Amino acid sequence: MSIRLACVSDAAAICRVQRLSWQHLHSDALTAHMLEALPVAEHFQAWHQRLHSAAYQTWLVELSEVIGFICLQQQAQCQELSALYLSPKWIGQGFGKALLKHACEQAKVRHLYCWVMQDNQHAQGFYRHLGFDFTGEQQQLYFAGLRYSQKKAHLALRQGHF
Repeated sequence: MSIRLACVSDAAAICRVQRLSWQHLHSDALTAHMLEALPVAEHFQAWHQRLHSAAYQTWLVELSEVIGFICLQQQAQCQELSALYLSPKWIGQGFGKALLKHACEQAKVRHLYCWVMQDNQHAQGFYRHLGFDFTGEQQQLYFAGLRYSQKKAHLALRQGHF
């Protein structure tokens, strides 16, 4: 296993992993809507732009190919974990934790938050297991004309957290 910073040429691999993960973790109706509303070419372009931006830092985990990624975005007071996805067959094997640990160490993160889809119990369990606290704060995400609820999770890192 290797973890490295992503570059612009990784946009297609990131899209592939994210779309596979959506199909695995979300309901069929939500996945179909997401995939239809965000065609591959637009999804690729969005990641291409994000990988060009200094506001985001993205790392990949690779075996013989890219199997997952994490993306952090600097906010006013802390970092936002804007994406953490693994190919479905690698979920539950420690790669998500390894990505999070690596990114937090490299970016010198002290406080981190993320927004988790209300219906994604798997992700909520993952973040709780790693020490995130759900704050009770919620937001509505509007995507292609539909509204989705998200819950905020926060992690205050201390030395030796991972």
